[in-house]
Amino acid sequence: MGLTRRRFLACAAALAATAGTPSGLRAGPSPGTKKASGHAAGTSESLALARDDLRRLVMGRALVVDDPWVLMHVLLALGADARHGDEPVLDTVVREWVEPVTAAGKTYQAFPLKVEAHPNHFLGVMYETGVSPDRRFATGSGAVTRAELYASAKALFSPAFPGGELSWTVGVFTASMPPDDDRFENAQRQSFTVSALVEVLAQATEAAYRDTVAAMRGAKPYGRSALQALPCNGTHVLGGLLDALRNGYRAQGLRERTTELMRAALFRLGAETALIDQVIGQSRGPQAQLNADAAKLQFLGHSLESLGFARRHALYTPTAAELAQVRTAEGELAAVVRRLVATHDLDALQRQVPRAYWVVLGDACHALHALESSPA
Repeated sequence: MGLTRRRFLACAAALAATAGTPSGLRAGPSPGTKKASGHAAGTSESLALARDDLRRLVMGRALVVDDPWVLMHVLLALGADARHGDEPVLDTVVREWVEPVTAAGKTYQAFPLKVEAHPNHFLGVMYETGVSPDRRFATGSGAVTRAELYASAKALFSPAFPGGELSWTVGVFTASMPPDDDRFENAQRQSFTVSALVEVLAQATEAAYRDTVAAMRGAKPYGRSALQALPCNGTHVLGGLLDALRNGYRAQGLRERTTELMRAALFRLGAETALIDQVIGQSRGPQAQLNADAAKLQFLGHSLESLGFARRHALYTPTAAELAQVRTAEGELAAVVRRLVATHDLDALQRQVPRAYWVVLGDACHALHALESSPA
């Protein structure tokens, strides 16, 4: 009803989880002391089944959707060589959705924000999936390479990008510009440093996590905060900081600050899941369970994906208690996936609320990526 693609995809699955949140909600018991009712910690069998279910969901549903946002998420799950019909997904998406953009009298090729939802989101997926800089794509306005799309991203960069939306841009720019050579200009000849963008993202992330950190320290109950209003229930903002660390950025205590944020993100695994159960799972209506499961799929899949990235690249080492939280979260995610494929009517969701259906498919791709790339 009048929502832009960007706004819908930013909040669709998480909106119900944050509306009307009880201010007195506290996190559930520590996984080390008592399991949440009805949810077992993840086992190799349940996770293997979840991976199989998610792969069928991605290949049977997401891969056949003619939507660029969904298709780019498929690459996270299946890799850059995934095919859509008779050609690679990337060829389809770049040919059909890259557009010429004029800035300061020069034309650049780029994905419009109305399509990719977040600045440099699709380019970020290309980097994450290892697309070669010289890979060439056909478009309606001439061929373009990944390297040229990166040049466009620098030229079209705007200081108006909100801090919480910088994660994908920071991921791309830190991968391409080292900390000792990080100055660039946009098409308007405005000068920036990537280090400054990293700091803007770090401060925005810390501000969003402020209430969660306080809850983790026992200073206040866990509840609605600025974090849930960020894209995908606040799960994307850490990604850019982890990318920056991996790419050598360390200024202003970035590693220590990100470590504290990772601790809060792990604390959130149980607290946010309990919040979803209380706010959505106990609401009335036949779709309550589906709504709750969609919110959990998004939150848990994204969160475990970020944690897996941090562990693979030695950016964060969880404690034994935190690993117990992770196992419980993996078990919760496996149970959600089983209900999605065995209980919920996704065909009805596709007919009735196609945009919500797309969000579920995109989140399934994140969840599959998380489970398949998680360290043992």
